[in-house]
Amino acid sequence: MTSEGQTYTTDEVTAVLAKVDLFEGLPGDDIERIAGIVNGATAKAGEVLFEEGDPGDAFYVVVDGAIEIVKQVFGGDEEKLAVRRGGEGFGEMALLNDAPRSATARAVDDTRLMVLPRDDFLVLLGADTLAVRVMQTLSKALRALGVRFATSGKDQAGTAQAAGESVVAVSRALQRSLMPKDAPRAEGYDLAAGTMLQDGGRGNTSWVDLTFSDGRTGMACMTIQGNGSLPAHQLALGQAFLRETAARENSAERLLSEVNGMLTRNTVPGSSQYMACAVLVPGERGITWSSGGGILGAVLRRDGTFDEFPSHGPPLGMLEGFKYATQMVAVGAGDMVIVLSQGSAGLFRGASDLVSNLQQKPAGEVVSTVHTALRRAHGDDALETTVLFIRKH
Repeated sequence: MTSEGQTYTTDEVTAVLAKVDLFEGLPGDDIERIAGIVNGATAKAGEVLFEEGDPGDAFYVVVDGAIEIVKQVFGGDEEKLAVRRGGEGFGEMALLNDAPRSATARAVDDTRLMVLPRDDFLVLLGADTLAVRVMQTLSKALRALGVRFATSGKDQAGTAQAAGESVVAVSRALQRSLMPKDAPRAEGYDLAAGTMLQDGGRGNTSWVDLTFSDGRTGMACMTIQGNGSLPAHQLALGQAFLRETAARENSAERLLSEVNGMLTRNTVPGSSQYMACAVLVPGERGITWSSGGGILGAVLRRDGTFDEFPSHGPPLGMLEGFKYATQMVAVGAGDMVIVLSQGSAGLFRGASDLVSNLQQKPAGEVVSTVHTALRRAHGDDALETTVLFIRKH
């Protein structure tokens, strides 16, 4: 591929970028900002731009010509996954996941390209609007990947079961890439969160840290309900939408309602997967609670009383226009809040009883102790479970 001698005017770049799914719907100012860092390149027919396993270092857009995306399959054969033509982009998956290229890109004809280098791409990804658009595209790409695994699994591995296992492995890998490293901080509170991962899990639960426009912080846990091969693609969308919405809001009151609308509008056709979600936002007057989809939560009072939280509506993405309520829960020194992303009422009561005896333990240790108890109780049959924990100083 030759990067020298191929230049485009700003008008030419913006006209092409406006056609790319990744950037569709972005404001003109954002498109112009992207255009300012795009490089030009050409590839001769038959030339390989990158090979499967290469590091992902750029996102590409075809100006004219064609690029085929191919992958090595079982037995050493080559399978054509897609052909990208004028106005179509490719290469974003490796950039997002910091992973090797999952396929090979080769020019079918003499092709002119626009190239967005990895470092510049990641800078742009920091903008909320673009981040959400990227997650939407990632969702569609992962869905297509799941379908491909399911339809070609017998040829590649000999059984449909092996194909299904591959799809679940993709979901687990994406789920793990979404996990925040640390819980947020909130004055006057101890916060902790974590997801109990299982080797055979579906990758359908996670949590996310939130920062609101007024500087307050919070946490949300998410569980994907319903049937589907890649539940983690919904987790990716949910996380992006929750963070993007919180960043422009100064309260939790409209958070779930807005995210519900976003998920409903971006549902993959034919999908029956929805997102149960619960949000906790600690503040001076107490903790704001909002949930949909039946996630279980409660406040454990220092005096030994136990108050369960209500669910405020259906899972997100199911019913567009639904208005989720919020509840302010007063808490005093020593009071604790526990949330489990999934499980029976009996399981939740058992976890709550355990937590009530951990008053003096560090917040992170409380979460890990709950996970340990779940594994001991259910072994390999334990569901992957996200735990949120808050304690008032």
